[in-house]
Amino acid sequence: MDAAAIPMERNWLLHTVLLPACTLSPLWWRFLQNLRQCFDAKKRWPYLGNAFKYLMAAEVATFGMFDPSAKTHPLWMACFFVATLYQVWWDVFMDWGLLERDSFFGFYHLSYHFKNNNGYGLFWWWPYSLRSQRLYKRRWIYYVIFFINFCLRFVGMVTLIPPVYLSRSTGLIVNTYDPDFQLFLGSLAASAEIFRRTIWALLRVEWEVIRTSNEKQKSVIHVDSKKYGGMQTMLGDKEDMKPMEIGGGNVRRRMLPFGSRGSFSLESLSDMSNLNDIQILTELCVWATVFSGLAIVAAAHREVL
Repeated sequence: MDAAAIPMERNWLLHTVLLPACTLSPLWWRFLQNLRQCFDAKKRWPYLGNAFKYLMAAEVATFGMFDPSAKTHPLWMACFFVATLYQVWWDVFMDWGLLERDSFFGFYHLSYHFKNNNGYGLFWWWPYSLRSQRLYKRRWIYYVIFFINFCLRFVGMVTLIPPVYLSRSTGLIVNTYDPDFQLFLGSLAASAEIFRRTIWALLRVEWEVIRTSNEKQKSVIHVDSKKYGGMQTMLGDKEDMKPMEIGGGNVRRRMLPFGSRGSFSLESLSDMSNLNDIQILTELCVWATVFSGLAIVAAAHREVL
């Protein structure tokens, strides 16, 4: 049986097409889901920003799969850290809404910090603090979840790379990592990723509850009593079953990737309502082409960075 399995283990199609496709398929479908949300909402942000997160993770994993020796290359290592830090940033500011910018940051912020440092940032120069609306009473819960999620994000990126690969030069199966480390990684990495997603969901669901509650409060429109006899109109009843939105709602002042002042703002750059469906689909097809094109380039230049 072992001798019969050798041709399959060394099969070029298996290591070049099937295994990479299985590894990248979750990232690919999540990437397409964000493109679809962008098309439906006719807004680039935050959907393309979230799609870019999966694009970066997929390309780092792709080049790591097709050329495992490149993991020691400074360029690959830099891309690995940038992709992981971008995922952490997205968790904190978009999926969790964990931090908010102090609206009075400046002299008054510094004065308040030195007089009473109670939740207004960890350092005097840090303009962000833990959001004021929270469902968990203990503040340390948020910091512990952030720290664990930060560390395990790097572990999750490493698990995208298969433990073995087919050497193009020798045609032999080669271990990606040291055998002892690989045994340790394989036994704990999957459990660690499940645990990370569990604690990630605690803050994600909490933020969604807060955001939904704020939107429902704003949906109560008090109509002028003289014109409509003092009646109140309730809106949004049929939005209870809407899927979770990314970075929705505003609790005090949250961080934005770009400035909101001036003509060139995040909102104007994000708006696609002035484009027709063909133009939007063309732009989204470019994104999909970049995703698949980089994977093809990595496959065509195996063991070459």
